[in-house]
Amino acid sequence: MAKTTEFRDSIPPSVEAIGHGKWYVHWNVQKQIDPEDENRIYYQYNEVQLDHKPTAKEIKKIKLL
Repeated sequence: MAKTTEFRDSIPPSVEAIGHGKWYVHWNVQKQIDPEDENRIYYQYNEVQLDHKPTAKEIKKIKLL
């Protein structure tokens, strides 16, 4: 399980099913303003990909990474 830092234009859900039995857990979501375009807002967050639906206990453990 590898933690990555990702970016997107909308607020990511806490847990997201991406198909084929894969799931993302997102946390530490931070609103950012594009320094080159102050009208553009995006979100930076941590993400872990799993090959199963995470339990509540597992999500809490992941968010401590």
